[in-house]
Amino acid sequence: MPEESADNQERKLSAITRLQSSIGLKSKLKEVARILVEELVNIVGCSGCAMLLIEGNKVRILAEKGFPERLEQQEFSADVPAIEYMASTKQCICTGNSADGSAFHFLPARCSMKSLMCAPVVVSDKVKGIVYLDSTEENAFDKDDLRFVQLLAKGMSIAMERSFLDSQVKVLTTEDSLTGCFNRRKFEIDLEEEVARAKRYERPLSFLMIDIDWFKKYNGVHGHSKGDELLKEIADLFVGNVRDTDKVYRYGGEEFSILLPETGQEKALLVGNRIQKAVEQKQFDGEKESQPDGELTVSIGVASYPWDGNSKDELLESADTALRHAKRSGRNCVFGKEEKKEEKTVFST
Repeated sequence: MPEESADNQERKLSAITRLQSSIGLKSKLKEVARILVEELVNIVGCSGCAMLLIEGNKVRILAEKGFPERLEQQEFSADVPAIEYMASTKQCICTGNSADGSAFHFLPARCSMKSLMCAPVVVSDKVKGIVYLDSTEENAFDKDDLRFVQLLAKGMSIAMERSFLDSQVKVLTTEDSLTGCFNRRKFEIDLEEEVARAKRYERPLSFLMIDIDWFKKYNGVHGHSKGDELLKEIADLFVGNVRDTDKVYRYGGEEFSILLPETGQEKALLVGNRIQKAVEQKQFDGEKESQPDGELTVSIGVASYPWDGNSKDELLESADTALRHAKRSGRNCVFGKEEKKEEKTVFST
């Protein structure tokens, strides 16, 4: 096989440099994948190229070029021979003849491709991605191409590891570790964003501020470990009683908040009452021994934009006032601002 030309070596070095630069700039994973695919298509003679991301038993295409139809964002099963082989061995696949019995089973049925080259992207000793190339020509790839693809796969492993770490950090800074709900910091960020969106598009917005009644009595009788179990059970109940578009937050201690986009005051009160009844009717372990009247209950304050305020701070103050009123009224109830929405100018219909 002829020695690789100096010009081609320079092009490959430039491609590696561009990929490393994109990683150094902390580009998003999809952008790094797009650069990798474009460089491979430009330098290696291939018909199709893709960067695959493995997530459990699913595979997602981060970037692709040369396929007959757009495949980005599509998912498919990781239960295919080529992926299973690389996941278990961490070895590359490179064949230039689909009739070769040792490599034929890696190609999909009725595949018109003659050559195939795949390199695993390994992160923390696990295959998390695959660099994929194919060609309609036989023996389209050589050893230099394979070495080049392996180098780019190592670059992608750095990008993936950084992306995974960033995701973990994001979860740690926005998620309550006990209940799995979002935390107060995330709530305040989301509320500000949702208020801005509601103003821009003239849409309603509401949220509930929820406090578990006499929670300190429960902790005092049963201990903090049992109290933590109760908080998790309550959080799950909240999640199960709202829409997928709603978000549940642990605001602090025994206090929760639920953000209800596209929800006006009247509907928010209905949601609050449904949640209050669901808690009241559920039997919690230990409630008879520690809670007044033998039932664990919640008090809920409701705030809605624009009826109760035009900013994040105004709405928070309104929700706090409503919650205090609910607790002064005997707990186990839902309270919203007394003024009716007809008394305030709202959105045109």
